[in-house]
Amino acid sequence: MPPLLSVVLPVYQNEGSVARLCEEIFQNLDPHTDELGYEIVLVNDGSTDQSWEMLQKLYRLYPQRLSIINLTRNFGQISALIAGYADARGDCVVSMAADLQDPADKIWEMFLAWRAGHKIVAGRRISRQDGFIKDRISGLAWKLLRRFAVKNIPDGGFDFFLMDREIRDYYITDPEQVIFMQGRLLYYGYAPYFIDYERRKRDMGRSQSGFGRRLKYFIDGFTAYSYLPLRFMSAFGILLCLTSFGAAVAFTWYVLMHGTRVEGWTSTMVAILFLNGVQSLFLGILGEYLWRGLEEIRRRPHYIIRQRLMRQEPDSALRR
Repeated sequence: MPPLLSVVLPVYQNEGSVARLCEEIFQNLDPHTDELGYEIVLVNDGSTDQSWEMLQKLYRLYPQRLSIINLTRNFGQISALIAGYADARGDCVVSMAADLQDPADKIWEMFLAWRAGHKIVAGRRISRQDGFIKDRISGLAWKLLRRFAVKNIPDGGFDFFLMDREIRDYYITDPEQVIFMQGRLLYYGYAPYFIDYERRKRDMGRSQSGFGRRLKYFIDGFTAYSYLPLRFMSAFGILLCLTSFGAAVAFTWYVLMHGTRVEGWTSTMVAILFLNGVQSLFLGILGEYLWRGLEEIRRRPHYIIRQRLMRQEPDSALRR
C-alpha cells in the first residue's frame, strides 16, 4: 500500500478560504493517488464566524478524506496544530495555514522529497507580499532569531513544512508548554530540505495574528533557545559595577582636592531614572524566563476538544 500523507490545517476565522484550500489540495493530490493516500485534518480553533459550520459541510461532502476537530475556545495556532498532529494518521504530516497564502501545489514536491529520505521538508519563502512594513519587521525578527537563537533557521523563517511521523511523535509524546515551532522542529538534529516558494498575497479576510501575538512568538523563540538576554544582563551589571567603582574613585579624589559643592541635580536625576529603567527592563527579562518555567511546571493541556468527526473508513477510498 502507498504511504499516507496527512495535511493539518488550523482554522481560525477562515470561513471564506478553507473550502477553496481543500479544493486546491484535492486538485493537486488526486492525480497522485496511485503513489500516496492522503487525509486532511482541520482543527477549528474557537472561530466566532461560520468556520465550524463550513467544516461540517465539507465533512458531509468528503467524509473519507477529512477529519474535523472543534476546540472549546481559541487556544492559539500552535495548540491547534498539536491537536491536529495527535489525530493525524499519516506516515508524514504537512503543516500549513488555512489562509491560502501557502501554495498547495508544493505539497506533492514535499512528499517526493520525504520519499527520497528527508525527515523534514520546509517551504522557504523567497518573497512575501504582506506589505512593506510587515515584511521588513518580519525579516528583521527572523534574522535576529537566526543570529542569536536558532542558528540553522532560514532568514525568512518557515511556517509551511512536512515532517516525518517520527518527528510528529516527538511533538505528541513530549510537548513543551510554550512551543516555538520552527526551533522545536530543527532541534532534533535532522537537516531540513528546503523548497522555495513565493508566499501569496492574502486576497480575503485579514490576518488574525496581530503585532502582540507576533511579538510574543518572537520572545518565545528567544527565551526557548537563547540565553543571550541573561548574559547581556550579567555583562551590563559587571560593566555598571566597574563604572561605579571608577566614578567613586574619581569623586573621592575630586572632593579631597577641591572640596564639595552642591550641584548637578539634573544629571543625578537622569542617572537615577536611567538606572531604574534598566532595572525594570532586566526584571521584565527575568520575568519572561520565569513565566515560561512556571508554564512548564503547571503542564496545562494545550487544547480541549469539544467535538471530533473522524475520517471514515475504508482507507481504500484514499489508497486507490
